Amino acid sequence: MKTIPLWKTHAPGTEGRKNEEEIVNERIRKVHQPDLTVHLPPRELATGTGILVCPGGAYHHLAINKEGHQIANWLNTLGVAAFVLKYRLDRAEALQDAQRAMRLIRHHTTEWAVAPNKLGIMGFSAGGHLITNLAINNDEGNPDAEDAIDRRPCHPNFMVPVYVSIKNLNIEEGITANAPPAFIVGATDDTTTPPTNSLQLYSALIKHNVSAELHLYQRGKHGFGLGKTKGPISSWAQLCEAWLHQRRLLKLAK
Repeated sequence: MKTIPLWKTHAPGTEGRKNEEEIVNERIRKVHQPDLTVHLPPRELATGTGILVCPGGAYHHLAINKEGHQIANWLNTLGVAAFVLKYRLDRAEALQDAQRAMRLIRHHTTEWAVAPNKLGIMGFSAGGHLITNLAINNDEGNPDAEDAIDRRPCHPNFMVPVYVSIKNLNIEEGITANAPPAFIVGATDDTTTPPTNSLQLYSALIKHNVSAELHLYQRGKHGFGLGKTKGPISSWAQLCEAWLHQRRLLKLAK
């Protein structure tokens, strides 16, 4: 496991900005410089699939352990390379960070044993909002960019939004037939990001014949993470694993 900055110096627009970043109860606040923590599976388990993991926290903080590193550790057991994103908490800057992270991963696919066409995104709550925003706002890179990383594509090949928020996202126009296949999960009794968020995203995807799978559990509330102590909702990880298998994303790389 190693952590690397998204930019070699400062993230765009942060030059001269005071660093007030702090960690309180395993939650990162006032993110100053975004970075990526790389969790690679054992070589003998590697499938060539990679996932950018975006923790939630209402764009106020990042639940970096529960919805970041714990998720990455689980993905590693499946042979998936996981990349936990510490993103800035302004929504526009967060999108810029997610785009940059996807380009950075694709720039290092050989080193990290990730296939460029098997790179997905997973996000929780506000992190789900961020990955949905990325699914809407992505590109194939700028071939004329001075920075080789910026020449790489930032589009995701699949997405896993968990108790997703779609607040202020133009889902109806933003989701098109080019959207990535999705595995969506949430809880019916979630009052923070109600299940209507998941339903709207699912409806927009199937409207454009994009492959999507939706699971809404009766109980689980908000912020269940892997849900290991939350009863039946803990099965979402197994269902997600089955979905990844179905999409041939967990086949061992040769």
